[in-house]
Amino acid sequence: MQKFRTYLFSKFKAPTILTMSFAFLILTGAILLCFPFANAREPMGFIDNLFTATTSTCVTGLTVTSIGDQYSTIGHIIILLLIQFGGLGLMTFISIILIYLHNNLELKERSLLKDALNKLDYHDIRSYIRDIFKFTIAIELIGALILMTQFIPEYGLIQGAWTSIFLAVSAFCNAGIDIFPGTSSLIPYNGNFVIILTIAGLIISGGLGFAVWIDYKKKLGNFLALKRKITMYAYKLRFNTKLAVMMTIIILLSGTVFIFISEFDGALKDMSLIDKMLNAFFNTVTLRTAGFSSFDYTIINRATKMIMIIIMFIGGSPGGTAGGIKTTTFFLLMYALYCELKKSRYMNVFGKHIKKANFISAYAIFMMYLIVCIVALTIMMMIEDFSSLDILFEIVSAIGTVGLTVGITSSLSVVSKLIIIALMFIGRVGPITIAYALRNNAKRDMNLRYPATDVIVG
Repeated sequence: MQKFRTYLFSKFKAPTILTMSFAFLILTGAILLCFPFANAREPMGFIDNLFTATTSTCVTGLTVTSIGDQYSTIGHIIILLLIQFGGLGLMTFISIILIYLHNNLELKERSLLKDALNKLDYHDIRSYIRDIFKFTIAIELIGALILMTQFIPEYGLIQGAWTSIFLAVSAFCNAGIDIFPGTSSLIPYNGNFVIILTIAGLIISGGLGFAVWIDYKKKLGNFLALKRKITMYAYKLRFNTKLAVMMTIIILLSGTVFIFISEFDGALKDMSLIDKMLNAFFNTVTLRTAGFSSFDYTIINRATKMIMIIIMFIGGSPGGTAGGIKTTTFFLLMYALYCELKKSRYMNVFGKHIKKANFISAYAIFMMYLIVCIVALTIMMMIEDFSSLDILFEIVSAIGTVGLTVGITSSLSVVSKLIIIALMFIGRVGPITIAYALRNNAKRDMNLRYPATDVIVG
């Protein structure tokens, strides 16, 4: 083990190792899913199994077939492991094993994990990873137990418990994959408050980011120990925690209101008023990279699709299981625009000054996503007969690791499936690689400055 670790970190850089770990998981999963023991019926071709392995590992949720019908229990276990490993990252699990074997993490390993988990510093990486592991297990277990109260009476003890565990892990990891027969997702349960709100809670828990929950835990512990007023609690939270929570609330509220109004007489037409509000909220939550659906996306109107594309593009918060450009990235872009229009010299939020380098990183991530989406859209429009809006929905759903579809995934050509596979992979590992590269370039060029000049814009 020690020789392998030394060789690995001497030959490859952090982003390469992260990329290889996801590629290894995907390829291993695809091969295993091709075997008869993983299938309940005739095994699919390698490309379709590669698609399933990619959507599981990259916690996306787009599928070319019904997971519940196509794969056996063994196949479902393989997919669940891919979701769990993919959601937290293979390197995180390897580090957990090393920690519990009483091996110290080397500096390069701590650096790798800092990048993979979007941690700002190297401080107490071991404790941070332990907290992530404990938090994940605790939330998934609580979610599964609540779901069991609904599914065990319907499916029996064994199947009901297994369905609950699978859904809890899939929801927390923001994968959006289920094992129900057919492709109806949670539509049959769109009036069940317990199931809908439990899944929504799991999605939000995973999508907010581990750093947010760990910060809440530490600050609450300090306040209870020091017996300070709870009114000071929010004030002492870290800047990134407050920003992530604020953006999450804004997106959830605005998305819920828009979907409720836009689909009141559309996809939500046959529901009661309470169920309409519940499902408008749930589908806003799931748009932030979870992929479950509680109504038929094939009948939503074009305005709803456009808003959904925007929410999917933004995604969740950094350092968690969500995808997208991230809420903090979107905030930086919008706030920088506001400051430019107001001719503000500094970007000040919550009593803090945001460094210009953060905006540059946010802009780079945004442009990468935008360029990749445009290229993919152009290619797929040349080979597919679907509307450009439906294709764009599929593309953003893939790169944002969301997993929602307007019903065209299974009808895509082989070339388009390969493009979607690439988009899911980019959406899972791309931001990490870009952020790492930007940091390295900043360090290399920090002392190099050329004569200044102006460029005419606008």
